[in-house]
Amino acid sequence: MAILATLLLVITPSAIASGTTVDSNRPVFWKGEVRKSDPRLRDVPECRTSGCDRAFVGVRLPAGLRAKPGGVELAIRAVGATPDDSLGFAVYQGSKRVALVDAQIGPARSVWLPKTTAHYTVYVFYNPFVPELGSTVVRYEGLLENENSPRPSSRELLPDLEALPQRYATFETPPPFFGDAAAPGSSCFRSEVEEQHARTCLRFGQAMANVGEGPVDVRYQTPAGRRPPEVPGSQRIYRADGTFRDVPSVGTMHYHPIHSHYHFEDFSVSTLENSSGTVVATGKKNGFCMADTEMPWWARKGNAPQSYPAPRCLDRDPNSPPGVDAFKNGISRGWADEYWWALPDQMIEVSSLQDGTYTLVTRVDPADKIREVADGNNCVRVPITLSGLATATPRATLGSTPAPC
Repeated sequence: MAILATLLLVITPSAIASGTTVDSNRPVFWKGEVRKSDPRLRDVPECRTSGCDRAFVGVRLPAGLRAKPGGVELAIRAVGATPDDSLGFAVYQGSKRVALVDAQIGPARSVWLPKTTAHYTVYVFYNPFVPELGSTVVRYEGLLENENSPRPSSRELLPDLEALPQRYATFETPPPFFGDAAAPGSSCFRSEVEEQHARTCLRFGQAMANVGEGPVDVRYQTPAGRRPPEVPGSQRIYRADGTFRDVPSVGTMHYHPIHSHYHFEDFSVSTLENSSGTVVATGKKNGFCMADTEMPWWARKGNAPQSYPAPRCLDRDPNSPPGVDAFKNGISRGWADEYWWALPDQMIEVSSLQDGTYTLVTRVDPADKIREVADGNNCVRVPITLSGLATATPRATLGSTPAPC
């Protein structure tokens, strides 16, 4: 047994079980790994068809923390994982399951548990969107932390979108996605060639975080079983007492016939600038299917529980009213949504450019459709060097000094 400050951390000799108790306002952690196929744990349904790890956790908060609104955050994040890796977890109290977090995209997962004194068993299970592409072993870190919510009031909790630095620029051939595919050796999806006449696609990843007090929450609906080309979206703004109001006409949801789902139009746009600041290439205004996929506020106070798991933003709400297919997507407080470089439209067409150093600029909510706290953090810039553009093997190298716009 090791005692660190006011936290109690107990590690058992077992390779698959650890005991962790949160008894203060500070976070405690544990580590584990999940194997793709592991016969050791089969005692709950979530572990009978895939590999699992198990942890024992407890809550024992002082009265001063128990009296405040909120919960105890239980979270995991994959460590060193590939974009194809994903973990979920189930929380049991005795033989009763009290929480299930089974999103299949992104490295982070979380739920809030009650602040009452209790002990739980957490089963972390292998859960990638495409199991055939997942790693054999996925390591993870677990966290327990007390979280307090705002006192109930009529105050509105607005989101605040932040553009995070772009990630991994490349001219690689993306793998097939949503029935869309690139020709062998091409950096452009078929849809990008047909819709944008693309020939050489600079691909890059980007992520948008929500650092406001409330979630970004966008909703829309269609007649049951029908998918019109465009439908209006509305933004749901929550108050500290749990009530909300819906703001209509925040933008258009556009149905993509190749991808077979809706995009929230004009959510972000990226451009390339030359050394004099002139825009020399512009990407398509991208539509996001917003979701909670990663947690940039890991171990930082203020994280909301994962409320918009991926890829649920694509799915009809099972509680849709009669005759209606309702959908929602969003980003919770303290979470971010990453759009991987290999997703369709994550690119700028650059066949007309010459080798050189440019600036890659990404703006979130460029048309100012989302009600949020401020817009000053909606844009980020990073140097990027393009070489070999006239050859069959062009290269892109991102600089290490991103900056706000």
